[in-house]
Amino acid sequence: MDLIDTKVIELSSKTGIPDDQLKIFISLIFCTLFGFLFKLSIRGRQTRLIAGSVFGVLITYYIYRSQIINVLFQTFVVYIMVKVLGKKSPWPVFVESMIFVAVHHIYRQYTDYGGWKMDVTTILMMDTPKWTAFAFCVSDGLKTQLSKEQEIRKIVKLPSFFEYFSFIFFFAGCVLGPCYDYFDFDQFINEDKEYKNIPSTIKETLRLLKNTLICMGIFLFAEKYFPLHFVTTDEFGTYNVLYQTLWFNIMVAIQRTKYFGGWQLAEMSIASCGITYQGNGQFQKIKAVDVDWDLTYNMKDKVEKWNISIQTWLRRYVYTRIYTEEEMKKSAGKQNFAYQMTYVVSSLWHGFYIGYYFSFFQWAIMNNVNKAIFRVSCNTNYLKIFETNPLAKFIRWYVANTLFNVFGITFLLLSVDPILKFYSNIRYVPHILLYVTYAFFLITNFGQKSKKQKE
Repeated sequence: MDLIDTKVIELSSKTGIPDDQLKIFISLIFCTLFGFLFKLSIRGRQTRLIAGSVFGVLITYYIYRSQIINVLFQTFVVYIMVKVLGKKSPWPVFVESMIFVAVHHIYRQYTDYGGWKMDVTTILMMDTPKWTAFAFCVSDGLKTQLSKEQEIRKIVKLPSFFEYFSFIFFFAGCVLGPCYDYFDFDQFINEDKEYKNIPSTIKETLRLLKNTLICMGIFLFAEKYFPLHFVTTDEFGTYNVLYQTLWFNIMVAIQRTKYFGGWQLAEMSIASCGITYQGNGQFQKIKAVDVDWDLTYNMKDKVEKWNISIQTWLRRYVYTRIYTEEEMKKSAGKQNFAYQMTYVVSSLWHGFYIGYYFSFFQWAIMNNVNKAIFRVSCNTNYLKIFETNPLAKFIRWYVANTLFNVFGITFLLLSVDPILKFYSNIRYVPHILLYVTYAFFLITNFGQKSKKQKE
């Protein structure tokens, strides 16, 4: 591995690409190639468990070296907690896992504030959904009252430590995710249901590779013309609001291609073995992102299309676990509380930069406004033009994306000073628009009741 590291450092000096990012890229390519081999020739449950986990451990060690101990330690702790606490394990495991990753976030911010160098925190973030979901699913196996989805995904018998260990360290997803439940992993290992006859994964892998290259190409070519830091300069503040919104919308779209490219590459590394196959020739079972994210104006759709495996985890093991779906249907207050707490958990999972909390707080308000507007469109005819008139639809899309992107920039800037400078440059116009609209619906309750409710 030292020889590989030497070559990576040489390549890094020639290309200007950081060596840690090159290591991640090389690891994802190795996982992709091993995935083809795994699909074609590795059969039998035990053989698949051994081969998948051994390769996953080797890749994890190659990237993080001695820091793999942190992952091993937490993996062991979670299994012991689940085994000892049984049905009561989910929330203790959840809190302990979040604290564990939080400690790493704090240490990383202390030693490399504002830096993007890869360390073990990356994989701990992706394993936290696995650890917590495992605890919930084992607990569900000991309960009788479950939702339809929980009934399907429950674990009736506690897997052996080796089976659980293989799930956590399985090579498909051991670098950057995306994450998935033990239910999906177990079916794949057993080659059960849709996994009995997985078609060739070459076409799907090449599709994801093509998307990766396009996204990375756009970012590498265009980012220098629309640098993030420009929004915090005095010069940016001299332009009118219309120019500013056009400029930063383009800039954020370019920034997103970096994430799209990384997630498509990560998805490629798990697609080659076939675990993303959902039947009927479709490879959509486990996804990282929908690259048509920019085309929708609906806040709910935007959330669901971004970092999809994490959004799925938040829905299954945070939002619907605070209260049951039936309880939330009966109480708007409980539904709103569960929603707000889901945003809090998402913020904590990301880390402790103040920009994250600014962003998630304002995205939560955006979502409430989006719900209010949706109810207006259902209960009145005032907004019908935004569903039929092309110009009105474009304006709705542009305003929604502009607001979302303002808080996306907040997320990227991380710290208070550059964030406030950016807000000052754009004269707080998006904030005024958002908060005035939110206050209007809170005070007037306009269009929020259906005709039946009014009667």
